Amino acid sequence: MRIRALLIAAAVLLAGGAGFLAGRGGIPGDGDTAAETSSATVTEDVTSAGPGFAPAAVPVDNDAELPEPGAPLAAIHDTLVRRAAQGEARAACRLAAEHERCEVLRSQLRGAIAKTNRGPEWMERRLLEIDTEESRAQLQTLRAHQSEQLAEQTRLVAQCDATAPLSPQARARYWRQAALAGHVPSMRHYAIGNAFRFHDLMDALPALQTYRREAEAVATRAAKAGDVASIYALAMAYADLDGAYSRPFLAQTVTPDLAKALAWFSVLERHPGITGLSPEHPVARNVARRRAELAAAATPSEGARAADLAAEAAVPRHVEPAIMLSPEGGIHDIAPDACSESEFAAAR
Repeated sequence: MRIRALLIAAAVLLAGGAGFLAGRGGIPGDGDTAAETSSATVTEDVTSAGPGFAPAAVPVDNDAELPEPGAPLAAIHDTLVRRAAQGEARAACRLAAEHERCEVLRSQLRGAIAKTNRGPEWMERRLLEIDTEESRAQLQTLRAHQSEQLAEQTRLVAQCDATAPLSPQARARYWRQAALAGHVPSMRHYAIGNAFRFHDLMDALPALQTYRREAEAVATRAAKAGDVASIYALAMAYADLDGAYSRPFLAQTVTPDLAKALAWFSVLERHPGITGLSPEHPVARNVARRRAELAAAATPSEGARAADLAAEAAVPRHVEPAIMLSPEGGIHDIAPDACSESEFAAAR
């Protein structure tokens, strides 16, 4: 049992990747150069014109198929750059998501190499300590598994490295383009604050100014379209709640407002993304508790205002339970294949 526990722990350590990731949006054309992509002319056009720019002669087709998920970045990069420059929100989303995924993979590989470098000594000590053939075989299996994982991570990072990485500012610009175009998954990702990383946040300081001005409006637009993650993040932000954990970036951009918090928690209480959860799910319990607390604390005028605000939100009839939500209001990154989703928020 002891060796099995050690094997499981080592496997978990190996699989560990990047730390908590969060971010900010970007400013179009604020210093990123065309060298950040292999399609220099296209990138210069997007940079100078701003995200959302679409040449008049090229109609925007946000229904066009994106490349197959899992395709090597080098094989699709220039196509995505060109399509994003023509105003395709989903292409901008996919481009940003692919580069973001590569950053995560690089971080995971660095961690795996560090753990592997420490592993041999630990394994040799364990081989001397254990005294059964079965335990030795299990340890050898773990060693082989670690080698296989490291080889696969190395292969994936090599695919990423075949394309020059985008700067943090450029990645944020593409996320912002897709978000302002109304692509709901991109709006969620950008508004909640996942477009940038703590480890390169200083490289995005100009982008923080734009994000701070836009995050609340983008989140509200996505929330009114019925996106449960955006609704929950806004509710937590307006209530000035962080679940005793880290404070999401969105919460740092809004002014606490009891009526708005009560409105969004009221919407959540009838949203299928929440009602589909187990009553014991931390998010479901948090929604019920916070709504009751806010309703009890609200004045009659605040309660009336909250009811009016809640009536403006669309609540979808059928969605999957929001198991991806974190109690403090954060959410995991969207995967590149989420950019293929065709859900767009109504124009403001």
